Amino acid sequence: MRKNKHFEKLQKTFKNRTIVIFLISIFIVVIFAIRLIWLYNSEYRVRAAEQRQKTIEIPAHRGDILDSNGNILAESVKVNALYYIPEKISKEQKDILINGLSRILNLNTDEINEIVNSDTTVRVADGLKKKQVDEIEEMNLSCLSISVENKRYYPGDSSLSYILGFVDKDSNGMYGVEKYYNEDLKGEPGLNIFSSTREGNPIAFEKNKKLDATEGKNLKLNIDENINAIVSNVAKEAYEKYEPKSLSIIVSEPKTNRIIAMENFPRYDSNNPRNGRDSEETKELENLSEEERVEKYYDIWRNIAISDTYEPGSVFKLITTAIALEENTANEKSIYTCEGIYSEIPGVKIKCIRWYDPHGDQTVEEALANSCNPAYVRIAQDIGYAKFYEYIKAFGFGETTGIDLNGEAKGIIPKSAEDVTSTQLATMSYGHGIAVTPIQMITAANAIVNGGYIIEPKVVKELEGDEDKNEPVVKRQVISEETSKRMLSLLANNVENGAASGVKSANYRVGGKSGTTIKIEDGKYTSEKVVASFYSAFPIDNPKYSVMVVVDEPKGANSGNAVSGSISKEINNQIVKYKNLEEHNYNTGDIEESTVPDLVGLSLKNAVKLLEENNLKANIVNTSLSDSIIITNQSINPGTKIEKNSTVDLKADDSGTSLIKVPDLIGMTSKEVSVEIGDLNIELRNKGNSDDGKVIKTIPEYNEFIEPGSKLEVIYESN
Repeated sequence: MRKNKHFEKLQKTFKNRTIVIFLISIFIVVIFAIRLIWLYNSEYRVRAAEQRQKTIEIPAHRGDILDSNGNILAESVKVNALYYIPEKISKEQKDILINGLSRILNLNTDEINEIVNSDTTVRVADGLKKKQVDEIEEMNLSCLSISVENKRYYPGDSSLSYILGFVDKDSNGMYGVEKYYNEDLKGEPGLNIFSSTREGNPIAFEKNKKLDATEGKNLKLNIDENINAIVSNVAKEAYEKYEPKSLSIIVSEPKTNRIIAMENFPRYDSNNPRNGRDSEETKELENLSEEERVEKYYDIWRNIAISDTYEPGSVFKLITTAIALEENTANEKSIYTCEGIYSEIPGVKIKCIRWYDPHGDQTVEEALANSCNPAYVRIAQDIGYAKFYEYIKAFGFGETTGIDLNGEAKGIIPKSAEDVTSTQLATMSYGHGIAVTPIQMITAANAIVNGGYIIEPKVVKELEGDEDKNEPVVKRQVISEETSKRMLSLLANNVENGAASGVKSANYRVGGKSGTTIKIEDGKYTSEKVVASFYSAFPIDNPKYSVMVVVDEPKGANSGNAVSGSISKEINNQIVKYKNLEEHNYNTGDIEESTVPDLVGLSLKNAVKLLEENNLKANIVNTSLSDSIIITNQSINPGTKIEKNSTVDLKADDSGTSLIKVPDLIGMTSKEVSVEIGDLNIELRNKGNSDDGKVIKTIPEYNEFIEPGSKLEVIYESN
């Protein structure tokens, strides 16, 4: 009995324990179930969904770039692009792929090997034609994929490349307005969000979402494509003729400083920006390392009209003149004396372009027309250090203009008026010892003719949706409207009666100023290497257009008037014709003409004398102080008919020891020979009857060049 009770007690205890364990187990199971449900509905569910979810970016259409007349300068077009996906190729497909790429795309062996041996996806080609697409699809290779994409296209190729820039493979702007206005042009990409199977196929009934792309805004420029074509054609001819290091031309509206045209040479192709600008540069790029090639690209893409600095030379005399008139330290009739050489600053000699025949007393009007350096040194000294520095800052030198392009340089001026030495004040008066960009120079010169206003230069006319935000941004007024009017008269006189005659026209009045800056090479100035520049504005009574031409190291005739003036004149003439700006009431009177003589081979002294006999003027930029230097080049060909009192620009060797051209002595008597030879450094050796006979031959012959001091054999006819 007692035993049974003990058994019952044990049985009851076991039962109770079993119930407890069962309840605990159920509790644990419930806890785990709740936890699993919670996890499923939170983190893991999200992760699972994320693994199934795919997001594809929908590219936005990049906005078009238009000229002021609505002509398309840059647009995005649909192209077929071919991609190679290496992980999807089999050994059997490799031969088919290689043969196909060679046959369909005309790729060479090296190009094909680079593609086939790549470990990552390769963009093989774009712009595929329909026939090429069909042939690629017929190959039925899973490792090839054709995608329809947007590609940036520039109808003008290299035209306006420094204004437009280009885009990278992801359609982001690089250089030019493409970069400056990239955020506006590129728009906002859309998104296609959907759930997919492991194979990438969309899952039906899932919550898929599509966000449409926002198209980029169109951009309208101030550029007139027709005027830019004029500039482009003239610049191309000049680049081929003068073979300079570079050439830069800007056309603007002086009253608004809107940029109407801008070209640099050499120039790259916006459609193929990584190609060389000529065959020589293309070969150079092929032989450079990757790092060197990148540096070269930066050099190719740099817009020299806003990024490169140069000494402006005599064009800067416009600034000095305007300051003097505004501050009333001089007027048009103030007298300044030229003695040929200015040597009042210890250790410094400043030479006039007519050192061999000084100007003497001259008015400010005449000094500008004569481009006389000594006179301008004295004009700047009358202005004074502080005022002169204050004004060059006010004209915008030493700061960026604010043009809507990237990469603008500030130029170089002294840090303060206290840093300006007497030598610097003297040289800055005629544009040396200061470095400016072409865009700075035209902006400052425009202020001189537009009433005195420094205005931000603008390339873009309007952004789509912001059509009303196109008012000129006036920074400040630097001279009065009265001074500006007086400067217009001086600029016109400078062309009609001065050394800026290169742009003179019988159909309209134009004003301008030339500049010829001798460069330093190996620590020495050499007139073989100069920067030739010219600023012109027309019609000068109410300027509607201004042109800035800067040519670095032109060959042959190299003065600002001869080179940049002739370029500017051709551009001016064509713009006047295009815009119908001829002044029909403008009458220069009866034009008297003179014939340009042959001056090459003569000494400077004799060349100037011969020009004066023909009612013509000489202009020479040279470092020598000898009037016996030999003329090696003249800006206007012998025999050309030009208006009387016009200027012929001359070039001579700096050393004065350049080769002498043998004159034409055939048929002359000995007395006539002596007159013709003059003071040329040639030793004559007569043969034959020099007393009564005439010259039948010379050794060397006519037009050949000989060293100074050489012997010239002159053979006379015998009795």
